[in-house]
Amino acid sequence: MDKERKSVMARTVVGVAANLCPVDAEGKNIHSSVSCKFAESIRQVGGLPLVIPVGDESVVHDYVEMIDKLILTGGQNVHPQFYGEEKTIDSDDYNLTRDEFELALLQEALRQNKPILAICRGVQLVNVAFGGTLNQDIEGHWQGLPFGTSHSIETVDGSVVSKLFGKESQINSVHRQSIKNLAPNFRVTAVDPRDQTVEAIESIDEHRIIGLQWHPEFLVNEEDGNLELFEYLLNEL
Repeated sequence: MDKERKSVMARTVVGVAANLCPVDAEGKNIHSSVSCKFAESIRQVGGLPLVIPVGDESVVHDYVEMIDKLILTGGQNVHPQFYGEEKTIDSDDYNLTRDEFELALLQEALRQNKPILAICRGVQLVNVAFGGTLNQDIEGHWQGLPFGTSHSIETVDGSVVSKLFGKESQINSVHRQSIKNLAPNFRVTAVDPRDQTVEAIESIDEHRIIGLQWHPEFLVNEEDGNLELFEYLLNEL
């Protein structure tokens, strides 16, 4: 038993930020939820997943202390109040509680110098947290369910994304918003060649952050680079 405990403690612990999802029509029964694909991908590369439920901001320090890496996951739109704009679309797909909690979680991860992988909504949140803005409505990037691929990307030479995915790759696409003005702490490392939508960013300062607009957890073992991304998160980021 002692050997088993030591083995668990030796694994890299990856915190995965959860969503708040109603499971009844009235929205009274709310679950902390995240795709099992994250846990499967993390375990496949030797890590230990730990789901972080949305909660009071006072607990973020303790959660971040428990983990080695952080994944910010997909979900609702980031509210435009966080980048100084009014809402310009007819949508109720927002959750201020989640926004505030994850912004605090992100800031604490930065303070504790924990690497961050930001996925879909997550990359948008990171961009906003560092002073960037978002396009509140874009067309041609919603394929429905995230299974299979929707379009290609072109990566920037010398980037981590280029190293993992090559010059071109096929990705899924399940977002209706995107990065507009890039935060100054980042560089764009992949775009959609159809319309130049930002598909990946990487930090250019002391922080260790990679953000992807697609969902790599659904393409592990299907498209090259996605499993390698999780390996990179565990072993190099």
